[in-house]
Amino acid sequence: MSILEKAYELGQEILTSEELNDMKTAEQYMLQDSNAQSIIQEFDSKQKLYLEMQKQGQQLTDVQKQEVADLEKRMLDNPLIYSYFQAQQKFEKVLEEINNIISQAISGNDSCSDECCSSCSGCGH
Repeated sequence: MSILEKAYELGQEILTSEELNDMKTAEQYMLQDSNAQSIIQEFDSKQKLYLEMQKQGQQLTDVQKQEVADLEKRMLDNPLIYSYFQAQQKFEKVLEEINNIISQAISGNDSCSDECCSSCSGCGH
């Protein structure tokens, strides 16, 4: 089997993973909720505005910083958004573990640290 075939196979495994499925499900619930959508849209709008201001060399005021903090709190207080964030973090952790395993294999380091092996099952150690 070629390296590209194995990469495709890995992609298929990731596609059917519980972590990706959980993230997609949480995202669907979040996107179907009008309150969650309102909070996300408001956050995105403010974030774009403030990033553009910073690109132009402007500093955010304390009021603007507090607005961002309040919006972040509202997002985390919304159970559907919070659930999505948690599922997203779990999926990203799986991708990070996959990347670590690939990096170790490329570097020729067949042994894992105790920290790695306690959190992954991919290396066989």
